[in-house]
Formats: sequence, structure tokens, C-alpha cells
Amino acid sequence: SYACGWWREQLGGEPMKLAIFGATGLTGGLVLAKALEQGHEFVALVRDPSRVSMNHPQLTVLGGSPTAPEDVERCIQGADVVIHCLGIGGKGDGRTTTLVSDSVKVVLSAMAKHGVQRIVCMSNVGAGGSGTWFANRIVLPLFVRWLLPIIEDKDRMEEALRVSSVEWVSVRLPNIVEGPEKPLRLSKDGRGIGLSVTAASTAGFLLQQVSSSEWVRSAPSISN
Repeated sequence: SYACGWWREQLGGEPMKLAIFGATGLTGGLVLAKALEQGHEFVALVRDPSRVSMNHPQLTVLGGSPTAPEDVERCIQGADVVIHCLGIGGKGDGRTTTLVSDSVKVVLSAMAKHGVQRIVCMSNVGAGGSGTWFANRIVLPLFVRWLLPIIEDKDRMEEALRVSSVEWVSVRLPNIVEGPEKPLRLSKDGRGIGLSVTAASTAGFLLQQVSSSEWVRSAPSISN
């Protein structure tokens, strides 16, 4: 648990075997590319393997569903850390979704079965009541109602993480945009951060959580 994270830090970030969900998304693809550059081994579970154009000797791409227990187990068996970048894509359709929380619950079950100790997840500012009162009570319900079902799903995801026994980090994000890696603002409660973060900055922070113990069992918010 915490000792495991400390031990990894003492090794100076040696390469590990990582399992990733959501590798075909903007941020997930950058996580994959950056991790391979750092020498990590990666197993990616995607619905359509043809969407992963990257070829690398350290990369294994599996076809399957992120909510199917047998597919998830194939992906995470033997992994050191899971990185969960799964999302419904874009703004969604405004309807209730349980995709992310359902997937994380299946992943946590598989992690317990196979002894995988850490998971790093993408979440949203607004989850867990993070962010400002004005954003949560005025902006969200009046101007970006399409985001509410997504945040509600991330709430369910974070609740599943909290009641688990694993080392978890849930990174709460504002609007993700394209662009290079930039300096970050960090916040414990989502207050004082900006309105956007680049996908490259997000990918870099997610990968830092693979070995860092700073944010274990917490949900930091980041922005540029």
C-alpha cells in the first residue's frame, strides 16, 4: 500500500508494467506514448484494436470491453499500476451514463483478485463537490447541463475508489484542450485553478502518479 508507493519512489521511477483503459482517447493516447518513451511496458484494452496505430515492442493491445470482467482481467494481470482514462467522449448526450463507474468497479475487483495495488483515474472538477460554489450551483446546472451526468458518474467512480483498499489517485480535470505540456496549478478542493488543462499536461501528471505517494487516496484538481 503506502509502503509500496514509497518503495517505488526509492527506485527512482524504474520501468513498470502498466495497464491502460481509454488508450484511444486524446489524453490516453498521450499517456501511452509518453510512458513508452520512459521505458514502461504497456497493455491496452480497447474495443477496436485497429484504432491504436502505434507499434512498439513494449506495447500489447487487446480487444475487449472495459466492463467485461474476463477482458479486464486479461489486461491487468501482471500489471504494477492501472491508468484509467476511459470516458464517453466529447460532451456526451446529456443522458445518464454509468460507463466509467461500471468499468472502474470491474477493474477494482480484478485488481483485488490479481494483487494489483494502484490505480490512477481521470475525473472531473465538480466531482465530490470540488470547485467553486458559483460553478457548481450556477454554471453547471444553467449553462453546461450536459456535464452533470458525466460528473455524477465520476462521483460514483470516486465512491468505489474510496471504499476500496487499493492505492488510488483520482485526478479532477477542467476542460481538456490540445497543446503542449505546461506548468500546472494544483488544488485539493478544485478552487483556485483555471478553466482548462492541455492533454499533454494531464498525461504528464497522470504518469507522475504511477510512482508518487503525494496524492495517494485523494482527488487533486489540476489546470494550467
